[in-house]
Amino acid sequence: MNLLSETDVADSISALCRSLSENCRSTVGMDMSLTHSLGFDSLKLMQFFAGVEEMYPDAALEDWFIEHSTDGRDTLRSAVSYLVRFLPPQTARG
Repeated sequence: MNLLSETDVADSISALCRSLSENCRSTVGMDMSLTHSLGFDSLKLMQFFAGVEEMYPDAALEDWFIEHSTDGRDTLRSAVSYLVRFLPPQTARG
């Protein structure tokens, strides 16, 4: 059983966001909001959630997103913190 490293989760979430970003940003900051900074629309958000769930099958970020998106707190750092705190110890897929 492996504990999820916050750094590993952050790297995988950043890579996912870079792959989904239409601007092809080479740098995706951990304090960037999915909706405000990266400008993810509903399709991109669904792709983001699906990508996270593919890497971390026990992940469910929808409740986190509903709570954090209205005021720009839907940052990558916040998502990573949530994942590391609530996912059971495991290894990521992919």
